Amino acid sequence: MHNTPQALNDNELDELDNFLLSDDMPENAMDISMLDGFFASLVLHPQLIKPSEYFRWIWDSEKGVNEPLFTTMDTGNRILGLIMRHYNSVLEAIESDQYEPLFFTLAQEDGSEFFDAEGWCMGFMLGATVFNEPWDAVFNDRPELVSPMVLLGTEAGWDLLKKSKDMKRATQGAYESIAERVSMLHEYFREQREAATDERMAQPGGMPVTSNKTGRNEACPCGSGKKFKKCCGAPTTLH
Repeated sequence: MHNTPQALNDNELDELDNFLLSDDMPENAMDISMLDGFFASLVLHPQLIKPSEYFRWIWDSEKGVNEPLFTTMDTGNRILGLIMRHYNSVLEAIESDQYEPLFFTLAQEDGSEFFDAEGWCMGFMLGATVFNEPWDAVFNDRPELVSPMVLLGTEAGWDLLKKSKDMKRATQGAYESIAERVSMLHEYFREQREAATDERMAQPGGMPVTSNKTGRNEACPCGSGKKFKKCCGAPTTLH
């Protein structure tokens, strides 16, 4: 049975963003927009990337080394649950071709809407760099599929934007094309994704199971290799 994940509501998105930016998190932890872009790149990747492989980059987007402090097991379960629900909702939205990137809105003097997509693109580019295969082939052979992400998510891209005659218009054109590029990338990876899924399902225990709550005796999603109760779920413990 396929269960549609419950997308985070605005209050839950704010709750997760506030925690990611809190003193309980390492300095280089992702914010909610960067996390959304990061998850988009993971979902598009034809191979299944496990939480144990990517959680450390959520906590520390620079080096993937520093880790969070969960003061109670309930707090840890709550935050991990919100993160996994958001991952599942990104997955569902991309697979149903209804994905809308999560950008921050910048207030403009003329009252118009302008979005800050830099964090989203940085998250996307991080995922495509850390888990680079098969992204390298996209960057080399089909760069137009990732051009807005490169423009808004890398220093080289911003250098190009600064050289444009109308930087604001060029920036707007880039972020407005991201959702379409995500859809195109989903189609681009279709055959690879289906082949990887068939191979995974053929293995014993190959059915992936997602859960919004981590059991105390299960492996901690942060990737430490410890049980949750002795890692992120251990009160007042920094691992």
